[in-house]
Amino acid sequence: MAPFICYSNPLGTGISIHSPFSNLTSLYATPPCISSFSMLEYGRTTYFLRCNFMKTAGIIAEYNPFHTGHEYQINYIKEKLRIDYVVIAMSGDFVQRGTPALFSKYVRAEMALQSGADLVLELPVSISSASAELFARGGVQLLDGLGVTDILCFGSECGDTDALMELAKILAEEPEAFQDALRRNLKDGMTFPKARSMALSAVFPESEKYQQLLSSPNNILGIEYCKAILRENSSISPVSIKREGNDYHENTLSENHFPSASAIRNAILDFNAPSIGDSSDTKHSHCFLSESSETSIQNFAFLADMAKKFLPANSLELFLQAISGNRFLLENDLDTLYRYCLLQETEESLCTYLDMSHALARRILSCRDQYETFSQFASLLKTKEITRTRIQRALLHMLLHIQSVPAQIPYARVLGFRKNSSALLGKIKKCGSIPLLTKLPDASAVLENAPQAMDLLNKTTFASNLYESILAQKNSASYVHEYRQQIIIV
Repeated sequence: MAPFICYSNPLGTGISIHSPFSNLTSLYATPPCISSFSMLEYGRTTYFLRCNFMKTAGIIAEYNPFHTGHEYQINYIKEKLRIDYVVIAMSGDFVQRGTPALFSKYVRAEMALQSGADLVLELPVSISSASAELFARGGVQLLDGLGVTDILCFGSECGDTDALMELAKILAEEPEAFQDALRRNLKDGMTFPKARSMALSAVFPESEKYQQLLSSPNNILGIEYCKAILRENSSISPVSIKREGNDYHENTLSENHFPSASAIRNAILDFNAPSIGDSSDTKHSHCFLSESSETSIQNFAFLADMAKKFLPANSLELFLQAISGNRFLLENDLDTLYRYCLLQETEESLCTYLDMSHALARRILSCRDQYETFSQFASLLKTKEITRTRIQRALLHMLLHIQSVPAQIPYARVLGFRKNSSALLGKIKKCGSIPLLTKLPDASAVLENAPQAMDLLNKTTFASNLYESILAQKNSASYVHEYRQQIIIV
């Protein structure tokens, strides 16, 4: 691996990078001999990287969907940080907010590859649909298991890696006083994010700056990445890029700004709803391109114009093909399956699923006869004690029978790669501590002595087959089993 050795310019503090060699920096009164290092400047900090290794960055992402902000991050890594290869650990067909991804994992992987990513790997479904802490841990474990990842690059509202790592160290160590305060707050009925923020306030005098960091979603995820790096004792170095453009939760699109994925999804949802006076059920999803009406044509023209503004040019055709072919899923497209599952469940069975509490299970059972759509039901179940996102995750885990997450990621499933990244793949095969799965039908042989790994793969395969089945039914297309899907090569 090619670890960072940092030398901070005396003119500024720069960004401190966690590294197994970081303790060596104090030994240098002057920069180390650069004859065996390449020099990288980031802000006011200079980094020295060993020249005899290629440099690889990792990104943990959902790309739901891929947009210009994501392209900017990849370009920044390659052009500003001078990294040779970018590896994406990407969610598969279901995402962290407890819903199906807008587009299939293969479409999203191709979008990323067309915009400069070199390799896209799939996060197992139990990881991609987990809490921020478990999602981050799984992503870091996957990238670390490759044996080639030098840095983990992520966006944050603050853009301050030092501050995020400082708070991550506190949360990773979990002092006893903090744990006690957190337990009291949770017992009092606070949601976990609020309980954690209040616990920090009670224990640490400088908590105001920490609370500001914890008030922004990308900061929170960045802290979880740093925590995972620390707890996994990983040599990967975190590098945060200040998020530009719309806020993560912004629901509207603004020109001259990078969009949020939420705003793009909402634009599609708005134009997917039946028009006023439509005789169909207005509470269920509807294909706005299903009829050759003037409204449908106008809707598609609007989305095409939106895509030109907010999606990379390389992704535009893929986006428009998916939209025009009705090859996308919205959260209410699984309503029939949810109704079926709810009829079968008991409090005891519900409580076996990840993210499910007894209180939530009882509320689900008491309200199940009022189920109309997934989004309506999640809103109905929402209380001040539990976030809507956790409710959605719990419902998805019920649907997919997800009861736990793996302690370690045992394999790296390849969704796609660039033809010119053969050196990267060769290095991973040589240095990685987990097997690289490029052909799914061969997985049983590769994982022959790892039954838990095979079980994890089977659960993820089932989730993808379910997604594909619903997608095929929605647009009257032929169903393609996951074992027959083609890896993306660009």
